[in-house]
Amino acid sequence: MVSAADRVTAALRQDVLDGVLPPGSRIPEAVLAQRYGTSRVPVREAVRALAAEGFLELRPHAGASVAQVPVDDLADLYAVRSVAEGITAARCARRVAAGQGDELVAELTRIVDAGFAALEEDRPALGAALNTEFHASIASLSQARSMAVLLRRVGEQIQWAYSTTVPQQGRRAWTEHRRIVTAIASGDEARASAAMEKHIEASRRSFRGAR
Repeated sequence: MVSAADRVTAALRQDVLDGVLPPGSRIPEAVLAQRYGTSRVPVREAVRALAAEGFLELRPHAGASVAQVPVDDLADLYAVRSVAEGITAARCARRVAAGQGDELVAELTRIVDAGFAALEEDRPALGAALNTEFHASIASLSQARSMAVLLRRVGEQIQWAYSTTVPQQGRRAWTEHRRIVTAIASGDEARASAAMEKHIEASRRSFRGAR
């Protein structure tokens, strides 16, 4: 059973990642308690947890505020992400080569199709959510548990930066996603890893160009 503190932590983290609570904004406990329909105790626990993750800042006598996006760390985050996601894409291709990939490829294809549909319908929030789902699904389907945990933390930091500059992944990104799925479906680990690493590098360049 999910505790009230865990529920508030997840909701507050998502509001920060989505830019609903922008960097620098003060977030009094009373306001958060009202927003999430709970008492101040779960809010206090959630604030401490997200401060430890770097999303919030706690100052004596000033309360909590949303931290500034760690833009200076992005080069390192992208380097970690490129290696980790290259591994997960290769692991997915390995599963395909072993005859375990039908449902895997079908699920990734479904997400990519939905991403292109979101573009056509001009639904940026849905597109951003699908982008996150695509990368999270590759990590999960790869069955590389340690990489999935690492990528969740790294991906959240990058998503946070993107929410302030590039709220929707464009046609370039979804075209690259399609190529990644095709590479995974081929069962060629090196091809899948290379396609993913090329996509991460393109994303890094697009972020730098949007700043």
